[in-house]
Amino acid sequence: MTMTTHTAGLGLYTGGELDEARITLSQFVFDQAKTTALDVGFGYQPASDAPTTYDGLREAYATSQQTGQALPISNQHSDDVIFTSPEANIAHRFVHDVHHCRLGLDFGLIDELELAIWHLDQLEDAGYERGTLEWTLFHADLVGQIQINAFAKRFPDDQRQFGIDCAVLGFERGVLAELRRAR
Repeated sequence: MTMTTHTAGLGLYTGGELDEARITLSQFVFDQAKTTALDVGFGYQPASDAPTTYDGLREAYATSQQTGQALPISNQHSDDVIFTSPEANIAHRFVHDVHHCRLGLDFGLIDELELAIWHLDQLEDAGYERGTLEWTLFHADLVGQIQINAFAKRFPDDQRQFGIDCAVLGFERGVLAELRRAR
């Protein structure tokens, strides 16, 4: 059996280690979604017509608060993600969208960065400190996507590969590789 080893500024990662970290992150976001649903009193429903603006999200959030009906969460662009499944990505989006509203953070880059830091704080509180592979992948998914959006006005084409590139090449090189990939 051949084992692929990736060299990164943070150490050596095998394909198995990357897969394990992705599995751990997926379980983390499912747990966060469950806790969030209990806290707010409603769950989520994957939807192709979920709100795409902050005002639209706040309106849908208010409706869910009043009625208890599930918050519609976008199921678009969830195939190639850092998590192990589209369902895990949607669970993360639920937590993300709810906390946009709970923390009063809009969709601008500065507020997105503040929310990314909040997510990373939650991961650290769960025992995955800065520098762990889980933290590195989540950081790439959260902060890296903000940088791609700031520079190129888009999101990474393949979010899974982007996160792995950031872990393997180092964060800045992963961002640069993505920016150059779609020029």
